[in-house]
Amino acid sequence: MAKKSENFVCTECGDNFPKWLGKCPSCESFNTIKEFKEAKISSEKKNISGSDLVDTESDRTEENQSIERIKTDIEEVDRVVGGGFFPGSVVLFGGQPGIGKSTLALQIFMKIVKNKKSFYFSGEESVNQVSNRANRLLDDSNSDIKDFQKNIFATNSLEDIITTVGKNKPDFIVVDSIQMIGLSGSSFGSISQIRENAEILVKLAKTTNTVILLIGHVTKADELAGPKILEHLVDTVLSLEGEKNSEIRLLRSPKNRFGSTQEVGVFDMQSNGLCQLQNPSEYFLAERAQNAFGNSICAIREGVRNFLMEVQVLTVKTNFGNPRRTAAGISISKFHLLLAVVSKFTPFKCENVDAYCNVVGGFRIQDPAADLAICAAILSSRAEKEIAANTIIFGEVGLSGEVRRVPNMETRLSEAAKMGFEKIICPRVPKGQKIPKGINVVEIRSVGELAKVVLGK
Repeated sequence: MAKKSENFVCTECGDNFPKWLGKCPSCESFNTIKEFKEAKISSEKKNISGSDLVDTESDRTEENQSIERIKTDIEEVDRVVGGGFFPGSVVLFGGQPGIGKSTLALQIFMKIVKNKKSFYFSGEESVNQVSNRANRLLDDSNSDIKDFQKNIFATNSLEDIITTVGKNKPDFIVVDSIQMIGLSGSSFGSISQIRENAEILVKLAKTTNTVILLIGHVTKADELAGPKILEHLVDTVLSLEGEKNSEIRLLRSPKNRFGSTQEVGVFDMQSNGLCQLQNPSEYFLAERAQNAFGNSICAIREGVRNFLMEVQVLTVKTNFGNPRRTAAGISISKFHLLLAVVSKFTPFKCENVDAYCNVVGGFRIQDPAADLAICAAILSSRAEKEIAANTIIFGEVGLSGEVRRVPNMETRLSEAAKMGFEKIICPRVPKGQKIPKGINVVEIRSVGELAKVVLGK
């Protein structure tokens, strides 16, 4: 009897190992390595036959060379995927449970189905359940749910999906989710079944020129991280991110064969679905406090877009032996580092104070350009002196207290000018970069200079 080959796959990063390990050496995650079995390939000799690709090349016409992308009419989505979905591409749409994947996928389907033949295959909900969600997401008073319901199907059979797509040749389909469909007799949710589904659907997309949007679910414990092992099979990967206590959602594309991976889409989760935010800076600064100490505004960059964010810091004298530090929206280790820099290079010591940092709006900042604004907020809170409301602060802070230049300073200045800010505190602006009219740029070299400029000390 032929013995099956066995190996072990990390469900977090997708790496293979010859034996089970408690900790993945690649991504250092615990309890993520699962056994993966696949049948041994037969060693019997077979007659190999194929087609001459040179002859098939002549069958291509000029019409096939001009590719028209499928637009969703949702600007934030079209921006991230590169101007629309490329025909015949397979898109893997992932994210944590409850983040809004199915909602956004249904919104995309409802936009495309108006102009293109589209199907929605749900393996988790009935047609009535999907239709009920679609009815809540309707943004056009002239639209009727019956216009969409006829293209919504509830099935777990991959054979039915293949037959329907092969016969009707739709332009776009949604499969929700790849874990809940499969061939008859397959084990739903297993790694081998998920990979087999993806391979079949990729071939289906290439032969029918259909865009296939696959929703991939990840459990809270990441125990069934099936989408991680599929990223190399698909053309585009979309990831919807956001904090549980925030209504802001970010759409990113860590892999995109037909566009940039630097674009970011911003959405606001509301009762009628995900609403796109075309001017996120205005949204984040809408309720900023006036004449309040401990607040500062920074210009950060996500992908190729610039956002103006409000950072708040509160410092109070500690009542315990060890001061407490809490950070929401930035790394706690980064906050510890900046508190140490302020204590070392300014007259304001932070060793005996509790310190709390918050990024308004539930946004998580990873751009080092926010370092200087956080230091300014710390100084403002310690001195109990407010920072002028028309001031933007950005720059990277080093361990020696120096302020370093950050990329794309010209575009950050332009975003600040567009929002009506008049004073910019930042590192030295490189020669040749334009400074918008009406903007007063104050260049500083160290955190010590920042304390003098912001507090006059």
